[in-house]
Amino acid sequence: MPNRIASFGVGLTVFGTIFAILSYTLLANVPLTALGIGLTVLGLTVLITPMHPIPKETVQVFIRSSCENIETMLEATGAFMKATYFPSNGKVYAYIPVTREQNMKMEDVLKNVGNFIVKAGRSLGLIITPPASEIFQYTAVEGAGFDALISEFLVEVSEIVESVKVVESDSIIVIEFLRPRADVNFSRFKTVMGSLPSSIAAQAAAIKYSKPIQILEESFEGNRIISRLRVLEWTSTPYT
Repeated sequence: MPNRIASFGVGLTVFGTIFAILSYTLLANVPLTALGIGLTVLGLTVLITPMHPIPKETVQVFIRSSCENIETMLEATGAFMKATYFPSNGKVYAYIPVTREQNMKMEDVLKNVGNFIVKAGRSLGLIITPPASEIFQYTAVEGAGFDALISEFLVEVSEIVESVKVVESDSIIVIEFLRPRADVNFSRFKTVMGSLPSSIAAQAAAIKYSKPIQILEESFEGNRIISRLRVLEWTSTPYT
């Protein structure tokens, strides 16, 4: 991503400079010359602007604060079953079952985006915005593979982990997070939403594959977290 932005800045600077010179010398057109100068200035601005104007520590604090608010909500509702992350209109949401009985399909949950409480028969759940969802949608790498997508946010933008490795097989995604540098100690949040790296990875998977994602299990092995995600179909029930 930084290389793409730098290339764009260089290209804009060169184009603006040439455009301004030609407009002045060949066309003697002042407005077009001014436009070329403006493009040159814009290109230079892109080049000198830091790739991450928001400090990584600030990103981590923002995410932790969001997790704390979710922990309070989960405690108040007594939720304990695993969340299902799903995409809608370029954003990611999390469906959290509140009752044990869950007969709703994810396609029915999707229709209720915008509602905090979802109820159908004896099925009751919540739809929330997971941590990092808003920041993540602005850092997504268009057209990138899943491993590049989560590396951009977890390693480059926030430094939540040192590195990630991804292995995909059918509907299962296994991710190794090496040397996690930031996580949360909220027990109910971890039970429902997963660890912070896994939660963010599930959001990335939901965006990448345009399908619901669940965190099946996690294992913590020294300086590693191994997470197994499952890609669901829209006709699946949110709790299996």
